[in-house]
Amino acid sequence: MSSSPDKTKITSLIRLMDDRDESIRNSVKAQLVKIGEDSIPFLEMAARDEDLLKRSQAQVILKEIFPIQLGSKFRRLSQKLGDNLDLEEGICLLTQFGYPEFEHENAKSVLDSLASELAPRLLPHFKPIEIVRELNKFLFQEKGFSGNEKNYFSGDNSFLNKVLSNKTGIPISLSVLCILIGKRLDLPIVGVGMPCHFIAKYDVLSGPVYFDPFNKGRILSYRQCVELVEGFGLKFEDHFLTQSGNREILIRMINNLIMVYKQSNKDKQMDQLTQYVEILSKPNNNASTYR
Repeated sequence: MSSSPDKTKITSLIRLMDDRDESIRNSVKAQLVKIGEDSIPFLEMAARDEDLLKRSQAQVILKEIFPIQLGSKFRRLSQKLGDNLDLEEGICLLTQFGYPEFEHENAKSVLDSLASELAPRLLPHFKPIEIVRELNKFLFQEKGFSGNEKNYFSGDNSFLNKVLSNKTGIPISLSVLCILIGKRLDLPIVGVGMPCHFIAKYDVLSGPVYFDPFNKGRILSYRQCVELVEGFGLKFEDHFLTQSGNREILIRMINNLIMVYKQSNKDKQMDQLTQYVEILSKPNNNASTYR
């Protein structure tokens, strides 16, 4: 919460947002952005003001502050020790980066519905490979989810709302879709962060079942996993098939977006996302200030 002097300062700055002098307006904007989250309630009120200039200025400043606010949320998420952070919450925060109006509850409802529809089809006597086949049939044949080969480098492939509405994604986002649905049904589906191509794994002691959500859930043998990696000109190593933790998955998704923005020379977005990676990469360094 803001201290009393800060509230007084914010209120004074809000009054100057519609000043006739552009240099004053710019100075006010810079100070409110620097104050950050504490100024949000005041700006939200100003964004409903009858004065069009003040309303417009408030909306612009709120947009500037939003990535800072999001950074604070990533920091709170990252404070979970080890890898025990909530993957779905992290994916939803990332989605808000691209779509600030996104509501987690909307995506949760879609995921809950998909899981509920799939549940009765997973019969108790099914072997792991049969469960994976039924999941794949449901998602990639009946529901129409598929790898976005035409627009592989679109940022929307990494945002949960767009993956769910467009029914397309990249390897990691479609694998995350399987993980989130699997979690709702207590299925041991985990991510496998092979270099250059992310896959999923039904992880059981009797023998893991590897599958490729980007390619309609194609079930992969160990040899096919090796060939996938070697197809990118890399030497395969067994540790490539170990489970990726939630923190690792989230960081990889953010890094994918950084590459997307790099291609389109969106330096500001790249810088903001890089700061989120730094926050998630140093979970015990919680005193640092988001830049």
